[in-house]
Amino acid sequence: MMNKLFSLFAALLFTMQSFAQSDYYKWELQNLSDISRLAEYRVGKMQQLSSYDRSGGNDDGFSGKYSYIRKEGNDLVLADIKGAGIINRIWTPTPSNDTIQFYFDGEKVPRINMPFIDLFSGETYPFVAPLCGNEIGGYYCYLPIPYEKSLKIIYKGEIMKFQQIQYRELTHKEKIQSFSWEYFNSNPVLSEISQTWKHMSLSSLYNDEIKMRKINFTIKGGKEQQIFTLQQGGRIVGIELDSDYNLQSKSDKLIFKAKWDNEKENAIDVPFQSFFGYAFGKPSMKSMLLGATQAMCYSYLPMPFDGQANLSVEYKSGNKEEEITLSGRIYYTEKQRDKRREGKLYTQSRREYLPEPGVPYTIADVQGKGHYIGTILIAQGLNEGMTEYWESDDCSFIDGEMRMHGTGSEDYFNGGWYAVTDRWDRGISLPIHGSLLYDIKTARTGGYRFYLSDKINFNSSYVLTIEHGPEGNKLDVDYTSVGLFYADKPQFKNQYLTHVVNEVPRRDILLPQDMTMRLYWFTQASFNGSSMIISSKREDHWTTNIDFEAVPMVQFDLTGMDNGKYKVTVVHTGSNEARPFSVWQRTNQVSEWISGNNNVQTTSYAGEIEISDQIKTLTLRKKKMDNTELQIDYLIFEKIE
Repeated sequence: MMNKLFSLFAALLFTMQSFAQSDYYKWELQNLSDISRLAEYRVGKMQQLSSYDRSGGNDDGFSGKYSYIRKEGNDLVLADIKGAGIINRIWTPTPSNDTIQFYFDGEKVPRINMPFIDLFSGETYPFVAPLCGNEIGGYYCYLPIPYEKSLKIIYKGEIMKFQQIQYRELTHKEKIQSFSWEYFNSNPVLSEISQTWKHMSLSSLYNDEIKMRKINFTIKGGKEQQIFTLQQGGRIVGIELDSDYNLQSKSDKLIFKAKWDNEKENAIDVPFQSFFGYAFGKPSMKSMLLGATQAMCYSYLPMPFDGQANLSVEYKSGNKEEEITLSGRIYYTEKQRDKRREGKLYTQSRREYLPEPGVPYTIADVQGKGHYIGTILIAQGLNEGMTEYWESDDCSFIDGEMRMHGTGSEDYFNGGWYAVTDRWDRGISLPIHGSLLYDIKTARTGGYRFYLSDKINFNSSYVLTIEHGPEGNKLDVDYTSVGLFYADKPQFKNQYLTHVVNEVPRRDILLPQDMTMRLYWFTQASFNGSSMIISSKREDHWTTNIDFEAVPMVQFDLTGMDNGKYKVTVVHTGSNEARPFSVWQRTNQVSEWISGNNNVQTTSYAGEIEISDQIKTLTLRKKKMDNTELQIDYLIFEKIE
């Protein structure tokens, strides 16, 4: 009888333990959809394996030298982790059909045994979209992969190139079972995540607790206006500010501020365009947590506080008669912060023009206990016609220890291959990461990334840096960033610049390979290396009789360039068939007729143009009666006003 009771007790204990482990994994999965938990502290040690060049060079995966920890026969061991933990993120821009294997808890047979690319296709259950997918050049997997005792990851291809594997080591208090395909057979959690990533619903997160207050206010230049206050403990869960052209045009002069309780420093003190993810004056970031559309600036980051909350907006305009009217909605609950379990939201807003050579740019430098949940970064290159500064690695120091080292700036934002068509080549917003823009002619780009189940917890400090150049931090750049985190107290000041003194002269270079263009009906174009050869024959057609003297050959799109006045220079090479050409802006002739010598590269000043919202094109024309062929090497735009 005693043996039966003992067996029954042991079985009951095992069932309870199994339920607890299964329940913990469910909790981990729900962190990907329940953003109300973002403020909650977590334990465990965050780590990342990656293919970064240990020598300090830029071989971060090109040769595959640093992409694995050892070989076992012909197999590459990507990870060999002891103890319990969870893989939170896997990234690569170079997936393949070669097999990847996951061996759990010392088992001889892999539980996961599949083509590497299937981790990211979004079609192999449970590695499904939107947790797994690819865009802007990067392939990412955010499905948590738990392991109870150990995990070995084997790659059975000849070469593994770029990769990052982020994981969290669990403490002895956290119990979890290793990955099981069967777990997902009847579990709706993946569909719940998918629904949340497609459409954020505050009412489903906070139920009947949520309250809403409408706001409408006018701010004069040089003034600060309080827009919301709450005098008892609670949490702000949503901010929606109606946007229009007036707000967008003044976003660089508006500062969004928040202060919790009786703290001396503002918890949030950030320019509108930085906090809501504008890219050079235009709405760009449209994540599930924070962003801006043409109609609205929004934040759904939970902001818990103990006794008092104040939101305000400052209008930094030198014209005191100028004013702006903003309206919107603030959503909140009266559920007080749990001081033992939750931090308060803080931001570090920074801008650094010409970072110090040899020293990486600092995005976040936090002292205290908390966890990091997001990065927004805008970059303006100061070396014309190139964005090589984006070849820079991120680096995270957690509690004084370097635990995460990336392989390139776009890689950090789950992208890959900047300046390559259909990769990191434009602004694309996804639920938790994206590219804010990419434009090589103005040397601009930027990205954002938010952390959910992979949020980076720290006990005493967290420092996040990013380089400015592939090696040695040597390239000139203008970085603007926002780091977002939850912590137990404020311990910093924001460091953003509003104006740059002694600005380095910068020119925009339009290379043919990066041009968006329209060819006239009887014009043909081909490439000679990085130059473009334009051929246009005389044609007696009604379309060529619209213009009396100068017939269009090609029109270049200048979208992405700032409005203003520019000096324009054309660098071109003549040929046997070359005839004079001229530069026009719509129906206005900018230049005189320009000629060149055969096989000689010539730099010809064209004149001045003005770029506006309505006119963002430039056209090359020929004389009506000519047959011509000319080689355009590049165009130079020097802003003068």
